[in-house]
Amino acid sequence: MENEIKVVELFAGVGGFRLGLEGLNGKSASSGYKKALKSPYKVVWSNQWEPSTKTQHASLVYENRFGKNGHSNEDIAQVDVCKIPDHDLLVGGFPCQDYSVATTLKNAKGLIGKKGVLWWSIHKIISEKRISQNIYFSKIIWALP
Repeated sequence: MENEIKVVELFAGVGGFRLGLEGLNGKSASSGYKKALKSPYKVVWSNQWEPSTKTQHASLVYENRFGKNGHSNEDIAQVDVCKIPDHDLLVGGFPCQDYSVATTLKNAKGLIGKKGVLWWSIHKIISEKRISQNIYFSKIIWALP
């Protein structure tokens, strides 16, 4: 596709960003997967790793839905950045517990929390890959008044 936007999806879960960007089987999510979607987005590499479980359920669902090609199921902090393809857009649904407003300030850990440190992997990839569009999405959702 002309003007294709190559995407890397981190902390991919079961593929929510990918479904939103690419649709499923060429169909748009907003139409209940009934209408065709001509998306410029193409996920070229994804990563999903849950350190606290032996069976990687989310990664297995991702692989079943989208295939194993271009999918990594290893600790993102251990991934050699040169193995990540060049891309235009990096998206990531990293765990929000350490940033959440649903806890007290005393318990919020931010960038030093167990899951908050994952931000540094994103920073490392952006810095080393020098992607053309430094756009970042997060799954953190703030409550509206």
